[in-house]
Amino acid sequence: MEFTAAELVAAISEVDTSEVMLREPVEAFGAFRELAEGYPEDGPHRVALAALSNVAGMMLKPDRWESPYVPMMQFGDRRSWLPEDLTEVHIDFLRQVRSQLPPGQLRAQIVDVLFLRVTDGRERYELAQEVVQAWITVGLHGELDREEENGWRRAIEIALRFGFASQVTELVGLAMEQIRSERAAPAWQSARVLHESGAGREHAEEISRRLRDLAATVEDLHFRREILDQARRWATSSQDSAGVAEIDEQLGDLWWEEAKRRKSSSHFLARDCLGNAYNQYKRIERSRRSATTNRRLARLPRKIREEGELALGEMNAVESDPIDLTVLRQQADEVLKEDDNLRALASWFTRVPLDPVQQARATAEESMREHPIQHLFSRTTVATDGRTVQHSASARGQGEVPGDVWSEMLRHWELKVGILAHGYIWPTLVELSTKYKLAPGDFALMVRSSAFVPPEQERHYVMALHNGYYGRLSESIFVLAPTVEACVRACLQRAGIETRNHRSDDTEIEPGLSALMELDGVDDALTPDLAWNIRALYCGPLGPNLRNRVAHGLLSESESSSGYVLFAWWLALRLAFVPFFNHVMDDSTKAEGRSSSKEEPESGQTPPRDDSEE
Repeated sequence: MEFTAAELVAAISEVDTSEVMLREPVEAFGAFRELAEGYPEDGPHRVALAALSNVAGMMLKPDRWESPYVPMMQFGDRRSWLPEDLTEVHIDFLRQVRSQLPPGQLRAQIVDVLFLRVTDGRERYELAQEVVQAWITVGLHGELDREEENGWRRAIEIALRFGFASQVTELVGLAMEQIRSERAAPAWQSARVLHESGAGREHAEEISRRLRDLAATVEDLHFRREILDQARRWATSSQDSAGVAEIDEQLGDLWWEEAKRRKSSSHFLARDCLGNAYNQYKRIERSRRSATTNRRLARLPRKIREEGELALGEMNAVESDPIDLTVLRQQADEVLKEDDNLRALASWFTRVPLDPVQQARATAEESMREHPIQHLFSRTTVATDGRTVQHSASARGQGEVPGDVWSEMLRHWELKVGILAHGYIWPTLVELSTKYKLAPGDFALMVRSSAFVPPEQERHYVMALHNGYYGRLSESIFVLAPTVEACVRACLQRAGIETRNHRSDDTEIEPGLSALMELDGVDDALTPDLAWNIRALYCGPLGPNLRNRVAHGLLSESESSSGYVLFAWWLALRLAFVPFFNHVMDDSTKAEGRSSSKEEPESGQTPPRDDSEE
């Protein structure tokens, strides 16, 4: 049965919603649904409450101005409502009922949804003012949850776009009150809101200085790095190059300090922390590096190698049966049985380790012995566009691997990756992305823990991971391929490998990924197995050759969503997630250890050696 907007307004006025109206949208979503259950299914009360619930259930993501709301829930082809699902009756109902709503986040969201749906210019202008004023009324009171932070970003962006100068000043003023307070978390969140929305640039120098002062009061190393990272952004905005250098050195010192703490429990984590310290110190302009920074930069490549060698003792060999689709699907099902997203992702990577280079070579050589006649004749490799890219007779080897063996290794690798991508990675990814909604911020947390990704490439890496997680593989690979090259270059430089080519005219150039992967010491810097997979995936002419084909526009639309591209994304996520997960589990183990030590103190332990330069 259809109802008019007036009938819905009359019905909602008969329902006691005073307590629900004061809740945040996420909580109101379920509360409205519970209220609706008490009324007949085809009655106006239930329809009105359902409409309010559906609007409250729209999740604000202010990154996209044109479509800032996403569904709260999505299962396959079914999802909760978006603003475009509202009918004209719903819109008219919201117009009339908003005057009954008390000040709060829910009222701000309902007005914002109306602003998105109406088309009359004057009404949009008035609603824009109303949205901004609603958030000013909500105010800033201590730490912000994610919904509040997104709401403030949205309000500031609307005010800036519509030129509401006085309201922008008021919004910035409220944020500055938090930044000038003595509480680190609210100050950091408010500074992040201002920076991401593009407001408050006139206070950049003060914000950067204030965040640095607050960071010094924080004991948690991770949170201190987050605050200093935000301070660096503001110092960059104010063009304070000296301040940027000072913050980079502080960030490097924090990674150095964490490496010292981690080495007693995990050399893997210590190596990653040292790698991050190297990346951070390298960001400092040469003229602004302190003597301590220069000494550490000179020592870090050696220390990273030492920790990497010690980390080998923490590894366990894993043997598995030959790849079979049935086995892979069973493994995918096991992954999906995990209850939380961290353990599901960890299981996803643990069940299928990286293809080991020694095993790949042994398999290729065995195949050549078993089928010798197939390898007596020359083979030609032809690209999808008809170009001949290689003759086996002139195939180049890799290091100590002869050209014919290398070609056979790549042939087996391509078959294995194709099966793995379609039989394991893709089915699991579809289920994981449906079950667990990950935002760019979630991927950013992972990426920051990975020594593989230098700070200047973090945003690109996060964008590539986020797009790939939701199946936008084409968008992912065109960012991921050049970013992986930059990450490899940073890893080699960190290991003390010279990556630049010096020409006869005294100019320097940076070679491409294929040339980088041929430098001496690459396998030691990246580990042999990772280096093998990167060569097979990105470097040509055999194999997918993704780096070259992306750079020169040779990747077709269908190939940009192929199994090789999916595997490239999965490998990139693996390189970010594994260090992050190790950090999380190590911190959890330490917390349990501290708890047990209070009950039964241990004795006879030797404290870790102080390897500080200070």
